[in-house]
Amino acid sequence: MKKYFNLFLLGCFVMISSCRKQDLNLRSGLKNGQHLKIAIVSDIHYMDPSLLKNNAAAGAAFQAYIAADPKLIQYSDPIFRECMTQIKAEKPDILLIPGDLTKDGEKVSHQSMSRLLKELAEEHIKIFVVPGNHDVNNPESAQYDGDNATFAPTITPQEFSSFYSAYGYDHAVSRDPNSLSYVSEITPGLWILGIDDCEYEDNAKIAIVAGRIKPQTQEWALHWIGEAKKRNVEIFGMMHHGILEHYTGQNQLDPGYVTDDYQNISSKFMSAGLKVMFTGHYHANDITSKDEGGNTLYDIETGSMVTAPIPYRIVNIQDNTLDITTKYITTISAQLPGGLDIQSYSKVFLSNLLDNYFGYFLASPPYSLPNPLIQTGSPLLRNGIMAHFAGDEHITPDEQAKDDAYGALVPPLGFALNSLWTDLPPADNQLQIKLPD
Repeated sequence: MKKYFNLFLLGCFVMISSCRKQDLNLRSGLKNGQHLKIAIVSDIHYMDPSLLKNNAAAGAAFQAYIAADPKLIQYSDPIFRECMTQIKAEKPDILLIPGDLTKDGEKVSHQSMSRLLKELAEEHIKIFVVPGNHDVNNPESAQYDGDNATFAPTITPQEFSSFYSAYGYDHAVSRDPNSLSYVSEITPGLWILGIDDCEYEDNAKIAIVAGRIKPQTQEWALHWIGEAKKRNVEIFGMMHHGILEHYTGQNQLDPGYVTDDYQNISSKFMSAGLKVMFTGHYHANDITSKDEGGNTLYDIETGSMVTAPIPYRIVNIQDNTLDITTKYITTISAQLPGGLDIQSYSKVFLSNLLDNYFGYFLASPPYSLPNPLIQTGSPLLRNGIMAHFAGDEHITPDEQAKDDAYGALVPPLGFALNSLWTDLPPADNQLQIKLPD
């Protein structure tokens, strides 16, 4: 999610060598009454507590980080531990994590996360992960001591697949030789296509937010989508970045959150037979779809563990129907400012930091707005982005009137506000999807 507040900027296959020698079960369990329960938790941004020393959470360096990228990093450990408790109670068959497992790819955070996932795996939950833009070769990996920050060791792609070897990699049907992508069997009749679309190989002084699927990886993925279709196996995709826009003009207003060339890639994948892609990255709990050539592709994005409203998803699958519900983290084992519960605190925290951010943004070029327009516009932008994060956006007549009036004065921001509040179909938090046979 790093720097998602750039909002409104002007803005031939190598199959044999990568295929594991295992029987590919051709039965389509989704079509013979099998029930499957999947949990989806995204953008955990786990920070090992040892990375904050000597009251560093209140220190200058950490507070500057949070001001630039408002996330509940300080509470990522108790939040995820509570999520684990809820996941155990839900007893899913499968847990999917579409990237950004750690704050900024700190090795110690990955070590802790892999141990926590092992605890879930011991509950007989099959776990599948892919990396996010924060997770690998991250030059912004940091540890904090008092007011200061220093570099913390990060990890390589090889270390990622080693730390999470049990969660998609070790028993893969196929691994892409050009990325951390894989195909693995979830259950007889259902595969998961985990796509690594991150650009960590090109990281220099800062981590690259945007995503792209390498041409070789696209070819590899298309082969396995087609192979699943030939074998009468359903295949779901999982990727960090979106494969579709989640509001009109997203890729122009806030570039870096939909994978590069998404229009062509989504068309190719759905034409080959992909119907569902689970994503994350933008920290919004939002579902969107694309219909083309008699096919439909759903991009099911799940919000973040460190951004209000702290959601995760449960998907019950039976008879080729996905029944999607949203759950929330409502309590954690930590004392929060003002005695607030985590839901209340997360919203106050995000609201205050967004107001500060948008105040700075509107005062800066190219807008350089006078103070009255800054004071009016900041809360409107904050309300719009927070509504999008929560999903199922519904604007009140009063808010619509304010947005319209503001848009008349600052048209580019009027377009952005309208895009954020216009919820593209289908529904975001509770939804049934009937997959075609």
